[in-house]
Amino acid sequence: MQIDNRWEYSLETEALRVLHTAHQIAVGFYKVNNFIVLPYDPDYKDQSIVTFPDLAYYKIPRFWEKVRRVDIRNIPVKAPQDLVDDVEKLLAEVVLPEPHYKNIQKVWAMAQGEILAQIAKILPDKKGDIKSITIYPTLFGTNTSFNRPAKFPADAYLYLRHDQEIHAIVEAILTFLTRQEFYDKLDGVWSESEAIVDWLVAFSSIAKVLGKYEKASGYMPTLSQIRYKQRANLTQKSKEFYRKLGVNYQVKDFKLENFSDLTAREKDLLALMIKKGSSLTTVDEVAEILFKENEDAFSLQAIAKQIQRLRDKLEANGVSGSFIQTKRGQGYLLVN
Repeated sequence: MQIDNRWEYSLETEALRVLHTAHQIAVGFYKVNNFIVLPYDPDYKDQSIVTFPDLAYYKIPRFWEKVRRVDIRNIPVKAPQDLVDDVEKLLAEVVLPEPHYKNIQKVWAMAQGEILAQIAKILPDKKGDIKSITIYPTLFGTNTSFNRPAKFPADAYLYLRHDQEIHAIVEAILTFLTRQEFYDKLDGVWSESEAIVDWLVAFSSIAKVLGKYEKASGYMPTLSQIRYKQRANLTQKSKEFYRKLGVNYQVKDFKLENFSDLTAREKDLLALMIKKGSSLTTVDEVAEILFKENEDAFSLQAIAKQIQRLRDKLEANGVSGSFIQTKRGQGYLLVN
């Protein structure tokens, strides 16, 4: 099973990757999901971190405010051209190597057909959903990132950190195929989606196919990375790096006035979660807000859709939707 496959690298694609990573730093996604962010170091091989270039971001006026508004749903990300140009200039001021990816490119060319065929066996309804794959090698960010299309068939666009192997490509492809549907239909959250994909890559028949082309010894599933116990020293270094970047490591205060375009129900929901603080907002409490005028309209799916719309509104206001955590069968928790 072969499809069109392209690899692209330029200073512009790297600048866009920096903006993608900066956005996730600024909105708190890495913080709430327990990722460790450290400055890029060519000798640093720990895949449990997010690498970010230590550049003079202060030269770009309101940089951290601007990256909150960058649209990362697509890859390459959508950002004002002047902001992209400014980041390119910062990258050009420092001596950084180009990503080395020729070897993994060769391995993926050999393995792609068999791996995609195996994915189609496990997920038969996804067969034909990938029109093409474009991979952007990078020095920065998480191991991989991917676009989330609104409908399929669709083109897949992936960032791939150059110290990764084809296990990471497969993880990104599986998540590309499943994440949006998991969010929309199952009220899923990021960690639950990752758990499913981690299992498929590490233990399903896909893992056997992967084993024919590379050893799994260098691969660590995403959830294992962020739950790795020996992290205290790295966490402290990450806090120090946040301070140097001028990013507040603490979670942004949740206040209604900080969020625009909320409907009356969304305001009531967020106000209740803020009031509850670290306590769970139960499904019943959410239902009282959503269905107080029509109890017969109650459904868990309707609640899930409303919570997802609220998460989307948070994202639109520069705060990660991951701050609203789902407690399966119980309710929702605002992590603050």
